[in-house]
Amino acid sequence: MLSRGRGWRSRRPFWGGVLICLSAAFLLLPAFTSLRIGDLLITVTSIAGVSTLLLGALMAVCGAAVIARPDTRIPAGVSAMILALVALPVANFGGFVLGTLLGVVGAASVLAWSRRASPDRHGPSAVVHGDDESVGHQART
Repeated sequence: MLSRGRGWRSRRPFWGGVLICLSAAFLLLPAFTSLRIGDLLITVTSIAGVSTLLLGALMAVCGAAVIARPDTRIPAGVSAMILALVALPVANFGGFVLGTLLGVVGAASVLAWSRRASPDRHGPSAVVHGDDESVGHQART
């Protein structure tokens, strides 16, 4: 059972998607929570609340898309990177900076992820470089 989950996670940019979803949670956190210290109630309310909700929801969609469908990693990763950077000035300092940092790191790891070639398809020492025609062929001398 554990090896099935590990295999599923290895076929997709799982941890980058998780970081993007955590970033969405940190972006949405100030918009939905209030803090009570004794008799003092602290809430973050501003006109940026609507944009914070929009940015957080879009970040969550990007993270879920990357986890569910690895083929969407490029558009979702680029979108998550842009949203994370836009969130810094727009959404309560990007979820108190932590949301922006998690979003940037998650989007970068999603964009850097690539599929591994399966050893049974290309042989144990094959490296996939581009098109399938050049894979596994050696120059004849």
